[in-house]
Amino acid sequence: MINSPSCLAHDEDLSNRVVEWVKEGKVLPFDTIMQRYESRLKGRLLDLEVEQKHGRIIYELEILRDDGIVYEIKIDAKTGEWLKEKVD
Repeated sequence: MINSPSCLAHDEDLSNRVVEWVKEGKVLPFDTIMQRYESRLKGRLLDLEVEQKHGRIIYELEILRDDGIVYEIKIDAKTGEWLKEKVD
């Protein structure tokens, strides 16, 4: 399981909105995403941001895996769909 940072986003206003969106059921809680992809999210979570792009709310993670490589992963916050993974 990954080590989770204490905040959801760098932008405090967006972080507050995410909390509201979770309460309203508009997005999945990040813990739900972590549980869903536990086997794919192994490593150390270096950064977690929340972005809005093309009408989607996206969790963007940077994970340092045991192989020493940092991966950037994008997951749709509403559906939980794994969108993209690349070496950062």
